[in-house]
Amino acid sequence: MALWKISPSLAAGNCTILKPASQSPLSCNLVAELFVQAGGPAGALQVVNGRGSEAGQALARHMDVSKISFTGSTEVGKLMHIYAGESNMKKVSLECGGKGPQIFCEDLQGELLDRGVETAINGIFFNMGEVCSAGSRLIVHEKIYDEFVAKFIEKGKDAYICGDPLDPSVNLGPLIDHGSQARVLGMIETARSEGGRVEFGGTAPAGPLEKGAYVVPTMITGVQNNDHLAQYEAFGPVVAVIKVKDDDEAIEVANNSIYGLQGSVWTDNYRRAMRYVREIECGTFLVNSFEEGDMTQPFGGYKQSGNAKDKCFESLLSYTNSKAAWFRLN
Repeated sequence: MALWKISPSLAAGNCTILKPASQSPLSCNLVAELFVQAGGPAGALQVVNGRGSEAGQALARHMDVSKISFTGSTEVGKLMHIYAGESNMKKVSLECGGKGPQIFCEDLQGELLDRGVETAINGIFFNMGEVCSAGSRLIVHEKIYDEFVAKFIEKGKDAYICGDPLDPSVNLGPLIDHGSQARVLGMIETARSEGGRVEFGGTAPAGPLEKGAYVVPTMITGVQNNDHLAQYEAFGPVVAVIKVKDDDEAIEVANNSIYGLQGSVWTDNYRRAMRYVREIECGTFLVNSFEEGDMTQPFGGYKQSGNAKDKCFESLLSYTNSKAAWFRLN
């Protein structure tokens, strides 16, 4: 994802400073080394490591930095606007959190329903759920709710197995740190207290993995959209299932969120699908799929999910300034 920022910035002719997340600096340091090996101009790409509250804040407040492009939490994204306002009014491009709704209509059946369930499983448990665009809210029409939940439990409870991430047979490693683990487990307990039902998971694994920052893949049903788990990003392998009675309620629930990054609808009716495309408030919306696309498709959110686009020409332009020039020719 760092390359989503580095590439257009360099292509637009800018010197670029990359501040990696303090929990994951190694790949970004390697990118800088490879840039030099490939013949990149000296100083054009530099990496500054450190904590966000120190190194990140210093860059965001620096009077010689003309733009900040930030990927991370909504809370820190808001601080970037503050730092820019307190310094040189630098440009701020944000790609922040999400609470992606996946909507499943009552006309789903057979192969399409099965594919929807499997896609929903991968849409939340892939990469330990540490994906800003993860499909963490499953909004399911009441007519297929019981069948959907049963299929998700059957296919999902053993689909992702915790273990050593260097083992090729393992598909669910630990969360990035123990603080994240504690936050996710705390949200699961809050969901229980608000009436949610843990269908599977809900704990850290016991035994050899208990010292790691693991959370077992978790499905929670009976969630109301005003519950904590439905309104706030867990950034872990936890999915909330919400029952709705019709399309109007599904759209209302999907849009009742501070986030608007990515969503989807599963239906056999493309006229209905187009209504969802028009009315759901998010930067990327998919029909009968999730987390698909390519590097030519703009990526970015609405509302508190961000204010910019990556992976497109608009992104390149955001690293430039327009200028008006007027010539009077006699």
